[in-house]
Amino acid sequence: MVQKNRRFSTEEILLIKRLTDEGKSLNYLSRLFSVGKSTLYYQIRKFKPRIKKEFLVRLSDFHIGELIGAFAGDGNYSHQRYDRRFPSRPTHHRIRYFLTFSKEREYAEYLKNLLAKLNLNPYIMNRNESVLILTVNSKEYIDFIKTYLTWDKDKTFSIRLKKNISEYSDNFLRGFARGLMDTDGFLNPGNAVCACISKELINNLSEIFTSFDLNIKRRVLIRKGNSRPLYFVRVRRKSLERYGDVIGFSNKAKAQSLDNIINGDRKP
Repeated sequence: MVQKNRRFSTEEILLIKRLTDEGKSLNYLSRLFSVGKSTLYYQIRKFKPRIKKEFLVRLSDFHIGELIGAFAGDGNYSHQRYDRRFPSRPTHHRIRYFLTFSKEREYAEYLKNLLAKLNLNPYIMNRNESVLILTVNSKEYIDFIKTYLTWDKDKTFSIRLKKNISEYSDNFLRGFARGLMDTDGFLNPGNAVCACISKELINNLSEIFTSFDLNIKRRVLIRKGNSRPLYFVRVRRKSLERYGDVIGFSNKAKAQSLDNIINGDRKP
């Protein structure tokens, strides 16, 4: 049985250090000592401090666009600042992508591989077998995101591209549209749809679609109570084949749905 918390003897700590120096993995040590990985990591970092990697941009404009678009759709950022009252509490700049556990494991791995190419250390966790959380801790990466996106205090309501779309490359815009549709998009029998509460983000996506000669339709759903309006943009059926050629999906579940529609099976 794995113990979440445990005190190690001096002999055990020396053994952990020796095995770590030999290159044994955290998973191996966790099984050997029957203790959780977080408990082991707390010990390991005392004698093997983490070496910070240099943030490197080794992606094409298209793949950068995908990461930025996916963050605009289902991303989250939090900053744990240093607090003198709790000096041992770690500080972080945490970026998370929230994805569906049942359908998007492969897509989570795809995004993880893109992040790794930026010399980051992404990892995937699952929450209650319903949500996958792709996480990376990096001030450099959130600063990089902010060169493309801006938002106010309420990120979901206000996120949008920082500049006019004319100032980005076509490949970035194609990737951005793909990342946003991979996360916030869905397919109906006959059209591809994106819906969100950020009017400016839907304006960005609509302009991108129009710039690539896609036939679109927009609408606003005014909801009851305190719910904010929901903004939609749809790529019409007659433009779906071009959408697949120019933008498409990296999310394989959505790519298959699009293929079904284009090839005559109208069930998304």
